[in-house]
Amino acid sequence: VPTTTKPIMIEKMRAHGAEVEVHGANWNAADELARELVGASGGAAAYVPPYDDPLLWEGHSSIIDEIAAAGVRPDAIVVSVGGGGLLCGVLRGLQRHGWSETTVLTAETDGAACFAKALAAGEPVTLAGITSVATSLGALSASSSAVQMARDDQPTEAYTVSDAEAVGACASLLDDHRVLVEPACGAALALAYSPRQREALRRFETVVVVVCGGGGVTHEILSQWKADLL
Repeated sequence: VPTTTKPIMIEKMRAHGAEVEVHGANWNAADELARELVGASGGAAAYVPPYDDPLLWEGHSSIIDEIAAAGVRPDAIVVSVGGGGLLCGVLRGLQRHGWSETTVLTAETDGAACFAKALAAGEPVTLAGITSVATSLGALSASSSAVQMARDDQPTEAYTVSDAEAVGACASLLDDHRVLVEPACGAALALAYSPRQREALRRFETVVVVVCGGGGVTHEILSQWKADLL
């Protein structure tokens, strides 16, 4: 894991018996080392990708199955994007249900916006670094499959929010629903909570916001983010 990984997450992994090696300033550097270690293991270790694998996408796509089972057909779905695994799953699920007219609105923080830049360019773009508190969005480049599917297969719009908007949305969700999430999730929530951002949703009647990512936050951590940014 990279040096940006929160201590709470490292402690959780170690509590499950994992040997955790901290390496590199971002996920990409840690991933490079992980691949090297697997290559040097002589077959004793396996590489498990965190987001760029069809099996993961299939699991994430069940979100759309659950929405359909609830009798909801949204006009728009809001989803945070890091490397693009969750997004790929949402796109696959929409395609499976034939919801080709549902608009996908992606959300990232300004300092981790690899997907927004990639969608604008029409191909993956590599960031120079991550400059956001939303470290769970910390891939320097998004999955090429995510870019391709969003570009070619489903109406998709990319939005970026400030760290302050993401943290503010986390605080609002906690107040409204007693659910504690990270700024990586707050990026999506900001499209609903931030006065500056919510205009993007006004044209839609039924909107689903995917609420994801609460493993790396406590009340104390959120309080510190609020003190630093709000």
